[in-house]
Amino acid sequence: MDREEGRPLRISDLEKISGIGRSTIHYYLREGLLSPPRRTGKTMAYYDVEHIEELRRIRVLQEEGYPLALIREMKENPRGWEKAGAEEASPSADKKAHIMEKAVEVFARKGYHRTRISDITRAVGLGHSTFYLYFPSKKAMFLECVDQVFQAMFSGVWEEIKHEQNPLKRLRMRGEAVLRYHPEFLDILHVLHGSMEDDPRLEAKRREIYASVAKTVQRDINKAVKEGLIPPINSEVASYMLVGWLETAPLLLDKGYSIDDLLDTLDDIFSRVH
Repeated sequence: MDREEGRPLRISDLEKISGIGRSTIHYYLREGLLSPPRRTGKTMAYYDVEHIEELRRIRVLQEEGYPLALIREMKENPRGWEKAGAEEASPSADKKAHIMEKAVEVFARKGYHRTRISDITRAVGLGHSTFYLYFPSKKAMFLECVDQVFQAMFSGVWEEIKHEQNPLKRLRMRGEAVLRYHPEFLDILHVLHGSMEDDPRLEAKRREIYASVAKTVQRDINKAVKEGLIPPINSEVASYMLVGWLETAPLLLDKGYSIDDLLDTLDDIFSRVH
């Protein structure tokens, strides 16, 4: 905002900087929500950084659920106006880490699409205004903590599965863990896939996560080959095929197949390979 400081702003500048339309700005002026501009003639009005701050505060309070009538009352009471923005005062690394910690829990439990910003702010005990002080959007936050989300989602499950000695049974357990208990995993993979055009770095992240899951599956396949449970096969290709099968499984579930139908078919494939 340094470039705006010290120079007068026309309403076109105010629109561009604040992202709020001219008609809305005029409405706020008429309703007393925005301080009057400095006028040098009938049609010449100039604004400054204080107006930018007021518009930002109005938007934050609306996102918090405050009606415009109450915001106007708060504007008329400077102490109330200052109090409304107190929680935005100063970002800190510790608070950001705490917000992300709670967000990881919510994303891991609900997936991306079912998680709302209000779910995260409620879990942390803060307002929407503070959230936006640290993250511009839900997607931006998610991309910062996606690795931790997967770790939180499966850490306990993988620990339990690794005690099963039969590698083919482990494969079934992994499939069941995703399909029955953590369908949010598939939701998150789809989010990453759909976001690639917005940020090319997401393709690398998606490949990294896909490879991590496939590598775990590949170890089970290699062990099954070593123990003579299945004949030698290209375990890397097979592992990626199985992860792809998991990713498309919701299409079969939509057709009326049950999770057990899918898992039983997986067992049948391996038994016939042998």
